[in-house]
Amino acid sequence: MQDMPDIVIVGGGFGGVALAYCLAKGGASVTLLEAGSLGGGTSAAPAGRAQIIDSETEEYLDLVLAGYNRLEGLGEELGIDLEWTLPGHLTLISNEDQWRKFEGLVTRLQQRAIPAEMIDQAALQRAEPYLRTDGFLGAAYSHEGHLNPFKFTAGYARAACRFGAKILHHARVIGFEKSGNRITAVITERERISGRVVLLAVGAWTGELAAKAGIAFPMRYTHAEAIVSESLPRVLNHHIGMTGFYEAVHGSERSVTLGIGQHPNGTLLASNAVQKMEKVDLSSTYWGMPALCRAIRAFFPRLGGVRIVRTWAAPSPFTPDYLPAIGWLPGFDNLYVAAGFHLAIPTIPVLAEQAARSILEFEEQPLLAPYDPKRFFDSSTV
Repeated sequence: MQDMPDIVIVGGGFGGVALAYCLAKGGASVTLLEAGSLGGGTSAAPAGRAQIIDSETEEYLDLVLAGYNRLEGLGEELGIDLEWTLPGHLTLISNEDQWRKFEGLVTRLQQRAIPAEMIDQAALQRAEPYLRTDGFLGAAYSHEGHLNPFKFTAGYARAACRFGAKILHHARVIGFEKSGNRITAVITERERISGRVVLLAVGAWTGELAAKAGIAFPMRYTHAEAIVSESLPRVLNHHIGMTGFYEAVHGSERSVTLGIGQHPNGTLLASNAVQKMEKVDLSSTYWGMPALCRAIRAFFPRLGGVRIVRTWAAPSPFTPDYLPAIGWLPGFDNLYVAAGFHLAIPTIPVLAEQAARSILEFEEQPLLAPYDPKRFFDSSTV
């Protein structure tokens, strides 16, 4: 008979595999359950950006920078080439209000010795010759790294297994067994698995899984789509994005807020066609790819004949206040959640370590206090 693991993690995306690694490295026995294949949900969809300028508050910027500084050496730690590069990011500015806003953000980065500057239209055209710059005042440049998101997932997963973690693929969770204020077993379509702690790291599916334990968790999401082109000679020198990306992702209207970059293999990855959906759906829509193609032609007329070879869709999850939810869920002594990672790639190395420490040491971590999920529940529930 198999020993009961210390931790059962539900979810094999960025958060789940990073937590599996940190917990197993810390000495816990870990079993991770993934409904499909590792990184097959939202974690399969991002461009691989390690965003910095998108940090809304001073506190979150501190968190982002702490994680960002880990990324250059993370591949060596995990034993995988993460394809870490430093293309930098250009946020296109179309009016004076946006210019003033990003001047403040650039100043904030400069005060932390992060390379950043405002560039005018002429400098923008020199930086990106293929970009149609009329209609833009210029752009905000910020230092930014990029990695391969598939290798980010694979690296954490393989490293977790080296420390003894067990990963079960195609292990969809259909329910929980409860006794008093404890989850006593996780029920999959094939088996029953007991663990001393159950950790939900399922992103957009957090509300659905929490409901199976009798908890109404307010996870929200929109449906986001992206496309990949054929391989091209070098046509872009930076990752380029429009302002208002997160407003679009978190909004309810159908919209396209273009973000585009060129991978070292020459392909272009363009996102984000966004719309609200009532259920998680991984299918591309009839309008998403054409809308993204129109946006590319509008901003990069010389790329109008480029062939698109792949498209995909994924939910983009977020909590009501757009901050992560990391901590113990109310009503249970052993049910933990880690979801809603905002700016996931640069923050996960730090947040996963802190969450693992809080579980292993049974102590609250001050850094995680702003992300306690109990903030979404009234005092009678907590």
